[in-house]
Amino acid sequence: MLTRVTEKNLPSRNRSVQSEFRKRQLIETTINCIDKLGLSQTTLARIAEHAGVSQGVIVFHFQSKKSLFEQTLRHLSHEYMQCWIDACDNAAEDPVSQLCAIIKSTFNPSICNRKKISVWYAFWGESRSRPRYMEICGAHDQAFSGKLLSLCTEIGATSRSDLSPKTAAFSIEGMTEGLWQNFLIGAAGFKRVQALAMVFELLEIIFPDKSHDIHRLSVSSN
Repeated sequence: MLTRVTEKNLPSRNRSVQSEFRKRQLIETTINCIDKLGLSQTTLARIAEHAGVSQGVIVFHFQSKKSLFEQTLRHLSHEYMQCWIDACDNAAEDPVSQLCAIIKSTFNPSICNRKKISVWYAFWGESRSRPRYMEICGAHDQAFSGKLLSLCTEIGATSRSDLSPKTAAFSIEGMTEGLWQNFLIGAAGFKRVQALAMVFELLEIIFPDKSHDIHRLSVSSN
């Protein structure tokens, strides 16, 4: 059985493992700093202070703050993509089950939490660097949107809907993004179960003759 890498046993690991562990630690610290301080106030000095390392360690692994920020965004983007891909892999193969699994994954606590959402919005609000950030996330975003459209097209081919597959997919994606924003700036006490219920209600309206299956999948465990 593999032993989990920790700060305590890190010195006994090879250089490659040590490097990956340190990079992950610095990315997590960067996420914490951006959440607490904002993008503009997150400096290498503050990241180093919070991580308990020298700035030289950060430069050794990432070369610059710009590179560290880009790697942090890449980490968040990959984490989000892997979450919905895993959800699809673990769901039944029919398109309704796949779509419901993706929606549930969107509100998985590992990616949908106030800290990470605040960091996403910090990056999205950085207009000067937005083209580069869009380049980093673009392929993953397109894959997600494409999967939604594909599933809505499959469901629409065998069910009644007043919306085109493109409009249905866009509506679902837009609602989930809006609910993410609500976690960050909405009234306190808003829960994931409420967000999920709202999106599943939308699904039942879009695909009324699949409402029984959608409701069943909405209340089933992941």
